[in-house]
Amino acid sequence: MGLYNISYSAQFPVFCPPKTPPSNRKNDDHMNQNPSSTSLANINEKARTEAQRLIASQTRWSHPFRSRWEHTLRVLRWAERIQACEGGDWGVIWLAVLFHDCGWSETLDHALVGAELVEAFLRAEGVEPALVERVAWAVRTHNKRRDPAPDLPLENRIVMDADLLDELGITTLVWDAMATALEEQPGYRQALERDLAFFNHAKCKLEQLQTPTGVRLYQERLAFWEKCLSHLRYELGLADEFMG
Repeated sequence: MGLYNISYSAQFPVFCPPKTPPSNRKNDDHMNQNPSSTSLANINEKARTEAQRLIASQTRWSHPFRSRWEHTLRVLRWAERIQACEGGDWGVIWLAVLFHDCGWSETLDHALVGAELVEAFLRAEGVEPALVERVAWAVRTHNKRRDPAPDLPLENRIVMDADLLDELGITTLVWDAMATALEEQPGYRQALERDLAFFNHAKCKLEQLQTPTGVRLYQERLAFWEKCLSHLRYELGLADEFMG
């Protein structure tokens, strides 16, 4: 049993035999391993440029230390890790992740806005309608983790898990430290309390993961995060022992 009444096994595989080339190869080479490669490889750079432009044009509030484009790039890395174990069409996953946060509205679900934007972009680039719909569907559903449709394709589920995995664990601890530093009376204990509250919130989301690999990676992050919180409590003199 963990320090905060949760129990995880830290002994589980994180890396799987890759089903696609490693990330240090060109992305179009990676995409060429999947059925959608012929249609999508030629718009690789255009897609990145358009997604980055749309994100930069948003009026969505964010902390000054947080970049939504950098979040997108990290989600791509998580998606690559999951897809290497689970399979799925990387071209669809790549585009859906790239555009998953490109839309924003004060009144509408940003996933629906983003789906319309990626759909318009892909149609203008002449991508076949069936493939356009697969990508748009994955964008539309990326934040529907609490009540997912029972027939979601693997690609949709990978996008959902990758998005949930970003900014989880040590990244969250750093986030909360920086956010606390912006407050009127910051301090170590305030940062700890803030992060512990988010930790308790995050551990309740484990059931929202959609793939076995996503579950394993999420458990790994939670276990390491819990250990860091235990050590921080010890260092601040709030506990007499820490997790090994």
